[in-house]
Amino acid sequence: MISKSHLREAIRLGLGAARTNLVPGAFLWAVGLILVTLYYQAPAVAAFLDRVGEIKVAYSPWIGMASTAIFGSLVPWAAQAVFRKKEDRTPFRHVPWLMLFWALHGWQIDIFYKIQEWLFGSGKDAWTILQKTFVDEFVWVPFLAVPQLVYGYLFIEKDLSLRETKSALKRRSFFERAIPLMIANWVVWIPAVAVIYLFPLPLQLPLMNLVLGIWCLIITFFAKNA
Repeated sequence: MISKSHLREAIRLGLGAARTNLVPGAFLWAVGLILVTLYYQAPAVAAFLDRVGEIKVAYSPWIGMASTAIFGSLVPWAAQAVFRKKEDRTPFRHVPWLMLFWALHGWQIDIFYKIQEWLFGSGKDAWTILQKTFVDEFVWVPFLAVPQLVYGYLFIEKDLSLRETKSALKRRSFFERAIPLMIANWVVWIPAVAVIYLFPLPLQLPLMNLVLGIWCLIITFFAKNA
């Protein structure tokens, strides 16, 4: 369990991260809304994106897993290599494990989007989008996504040592790590996933990966500070 003082500190960190994420989040929402508008109003853009969706379906689940691995691990690592000092970067030895982590995560998300479509249909009306967004952000995120992020990243950071991972969790508990990430996640992803669900199912994972590249940068820089 987490004490009241630690809970307050976790919430404070999360709110601080949320404020920091507002600007990049707003940029992501704007890009998403532009893409939605172009998809439904510009036939050439729709044709291109539909082709992306066809490729994704034709080579599913492998292309979804590969693209999620790239956007979730290689893109943030490359950005760190350019913009951060060597001692502040994620060690390259962690990258293959992060790629595996995000490949498996992409596979799960692809299945999750299909379940959402089965549960709520493919409509683009406000009620359908609201239901999908709620399940995404208040069921999938707190109970599945964030726990995997916390334990997965910590385990990789500790070079796959269970002993070191347990020791780190004694110093800073799961909830102290999860609560700030969850708050930061909601600020960026609640509007983002609402936009994602405006696209047809074959395009939802590719668009999610575009957002993921920026989100992983947020996680990387925030986690260092936290």
